[in-house]
Amino acid sequence: MVAAVSMVAVGCGSAASKTSSATSATGGTVVQALIPLADVNWYLPLRPAPYNSLYNDWAENQMFKKLFHIGANGLINFQRSIAKSVTWNSTGTQYVVQINPKWHWSNGKPVTAADSVFTWDLIQAAAARSAPAPWPYAGDGVGGVPNQIKSVQVNSQYQFTVTLSSPVDQQWFEYNGLSDFEPLPKQAWDKYPSSITQELAYLTSNANNARFFENTVIDGPFRLQSGVQNHAWTFVPNPGYDGHKPTIGKFVLAYETSTTNEVSQLETGTVSVGYLPNSMYGERTKMTQDRLVDQKAFDFARVFLDYNNPQAGPLFRNLYLREAMQMGIDEPQIISTLFHGRATIGTGPIPLYPPTFLDAKLQQPLYRYDPAKGKSLLESHGWHLSNGVMVNASGQKLSFSAQYVAGSNTIASMAQLLQQNWAAEGINVALQPMPFNSMLGLHHQPTKWQIQIGLDWNYGGAYPTGGGLYSSTGGYNFEGYRNATMDQLIAATHVPHATQQAEQQALDAYQLFAAQHLPNLWMPVGQGIEQSGIAAVAKNVHGAAHAINLFTDAIHAQYWTTSGS
Repeated sequence: MVAAVSMVAVGCGSAASKTSSATSATGGTVVQALIPLADVNWYLPLRPAPYNSLYNDWAENQMFKKLFHIGANGLINFQRSIAKSVTWNSTGTQYVVQINPKWHWSNGKPVTAADSVFTWDLIQAAAARSAPAPWPYAGDGVGGVPNQIKSVQVNSQYQFTVTLSSPVDQQWFEYNGLSDFEPLPKQAWDKYPSSITQELAYLTSNANNARFFENTVIDGPFRLQSGVQNHAWTFVPNPGYDGHKPTIGKFVLAYETSTTNEVSQLETGTVSVGYLPNSMYGERTKMTQDRLVDQKAFDFARVFLDYNNPQAGPLFRNLYLREAMQMGIDEPQIISTLFHGRATIGTGPIPLYPPTFLDAKLQQPLYRYDPAKGKSLLESHGWHLSNGVMVNASGQKLSFSAQYVAGSNTIASMAQLLQQNWAAEGINVALQPMPFNSMLGLHHQPTKWQIQIGLDWNYGGAYPTGGGLYSSTGGYNFEGYRNATMDQLIAATHVPHATQQAEQQALDAYQLFAAQHLPNLWMPVGQGIEQSGIAAVAKNVHGAAHAINLFTDAIHAQYWTTSGS
């Protein structure tokens, strides 16, 4: 499965969408606020890495159903999935997917195995080295896609088989590989059946064209009525949807440039579902029309280090420096002062909640806040203070630039606290605020940054191994982390296991090594599906808190209802 990049974001800015949220017992409009400066800028379910954001995934999920519906408990619910079943052989080399014939496109034609294979053809083209910008495919290298797939064959209208070139762990491939076979409407979109390259170019040219998706066939609960950049994206019910039909009349994703204004709109009812930023925690008593809901998402937060950067990269490759920097992160203080106690401590690459996949030894971090110990560690490796900055015998300085997501008082305060604590160890960091979309785009360009703060990770329902994140060939390893032991431990989570206990033991070995080896620095995980603050839901909107899937970070507005204003 392709995982989406999300972010921590809270703070202040300027105007937001003015879409009305007046409601009634039937129909009504529900407005969901995005985080500040986050856009929906790609509608095509297949995404290149620079567009692989949580917010694009939200828009896609309203229009298109994924192959698997993964519940909040981390398990696949086949009754709500496009796939009716998946069976595999004992070696994990062959997978037979049965499509449930209940599902149809909005033009009445059935969703078929050929639609999933059409997706596979597009993935191959998008992952090819010759694929033009903005490709390659964001899921390249995740879940064995596409390189470990030997063949994909349509067996019948509602069945296809995927054969792999070598044995793999069946659960890993089901979650992280097969999930990419999300059906796309071949009968409507396949304009160039003799050239998949031309077909990809055609769909890429329309990928951020709202008008194209306003008029295309869909199989999800809502269709796009209108999409306006930097304003709002309005969805209305798809009357032909074969699942739980929406009862609300409209669902709106609203662009926000100001969390201050967003909170004001929550208070007045202009925004129905949003967040109370941690930096505005004192305003909670004024939100008399909203309910505040604690939410612990299956996300983890981190500070990125660019190992590819020609100046900083060689320094970051030293574990002792990463250890010193981790010792300079005061997670308890960040949680108590910036998150008001509503956050989860970061210990490694697998979130603490739900604890389905967590090694119990990582309920607490391996590195505790201790800047004095971090400073001594640097000195033991030949560094000494000169004018407050660590310098080595070659004249190198521990001096870096750090970008952080703009528009957030909390992230700005977090960055300043990191800067202050690292300075106590002799590590100098110059801070640079940057809009979310700009920073996400830059993240995928090796060598052009050194440290990034505020881009976190959402697994999107994937089985949480580190193949895409930390292996030498990982599709999301843009920062260039490389370690042979990590590669071996990750590979061990991808091979078949005789028992579930053995499978978990392999996952434990990986996550413990990652927690200790620090491919990035671990940070607290804030509350809420966007980690944007405390979730706030208007009192006349029902089901929003329960229908939000904190394992996948997906929203299911078809289960939301409204009552009288």
